[in-house]
Amino acid sequence: MKKAMVVVIAVTVCAMVGVLYYIGGRQRFESAQDAADSITAGWNLGNTLESNGEWIGLYTDGTPEDYETAWGNAVTTPELIAAVRAAGFNAVRVPVTWHEHMDEQGNIDAEWLDRVQQVVDHVIAQDMYCVINVHHDAGGGWIRATPESYGQDSALVEALWRNIAEHFKDYGEKLIFEGFNEMLDKDGHWGGAGSPEEYKAHNDYNQLFVDTVRATGGNNARRNLMVQVYSGVCGEGAFENFVLPNDSAEGHLMIQVHCYDPQPFTWTSVDYTEPTDEWGSDDERAHIAQVFERLSELSEEHGVPVLVGECGADHKDNEETRKAYVEHFFGCAKENGIKCFWWDTGAMALFDREACAEKYPEIIDIIMKSCGSL
Repeated sequence: MKKAMVVVIAVTVCAMVGVLYYIGGRQRFESAQDAADSITAGWNLGNTLESNGEWIGLYTDGTPEDYETAWGNAVTTPELIAAVRAAGFNAVRVPVTWHEHMDEQGNIDAEWLDRVQQVVDHVIAQDMYCVINVHHDAGGGWIRATPESYGQDSALVEALWRNIAEHFKDYGEKLIFEGFNEMLDKDGHWGGAGSPEEYKAHNDYNQLFVDTVRATGGNNARRNLMVQVYSGVCGEGAFENFVLPNDSAEGHLMIQVHCYDPQPFTWTSVDYTEPTDEWGSDDERAHIAQVFERLSELSEEHGVPVLVGECGADHKDNEETRKAYVEHFFGCAKENGIKCFWWDTGAMALFDREACAEKYPEIIDIIMKSCGSL
């Protein structure tokens, strides 16, 4: 009798969950805030599917593998993504550049799109969040934060995002679209756009991205979407001039920024000052704390989660200092409810992609402990 009651209760609970999860036969996606809360730490598949350059088509066969490996990284395998998952990361940002794989109508080469899908599938097979974007098409590419670019190129941008969205429209809530990476104005300003009109063009492109994805229907009607502030910079000009797009799907937008502060420490080469392998003064620690406090305020201002889509620090034979930096950076992020994605390639790489193994396990452990996942 008791067993029968348990079965009835279990069936009833499952039915109720089903009713809650499916409304009118459609999947009810988790909110952007729920997704952000579920992410522990993210990892970027850097310098891989966003690799581009005319020389690739000229001096190779121009296959997806030729592009994927052009900037020095190995072909992405299920084993690599499994190693990233085993290390504790539960989200992967997959930057993608499209312009060398599309025609003048925004139609994407089927072979390239299939390869992007394979990598997405590797990530989702590990029950991880996957973020795909339009990367070096912006960030100094052909998509610019200018009224002229918007007037000339918005139709092609719309076609590109429509084709991406249509291809992935049946994917579930673990797939997140990110509109544009580090879009710049006509003069390539990183700290802030040169004029109000250029900020407006950036905001218009974000709105176009959201509208285009939503119009494709299916799961895209409720998919969580990421939009960046101008150039992805953590700066007041970008924050003050950012306009959150209107969205027909309430509660399904995120804001993304990037933070490599302080760049003389996190980067091996900087063109505006001397690099250093030292970090940790009271002022430097206070600055990182203030960055994350400001990002928390930005989240409250717009009522959506804010994530750091890129961060990291180069290996300079300074592991103790780098560990201290990572602990403080990710600790401040956790205190303010901000989730971060490590940029992995070159001197910042935490993984040996050929061996599918951790290169700096102590750094990874600090990330996970700071995020509260260990």
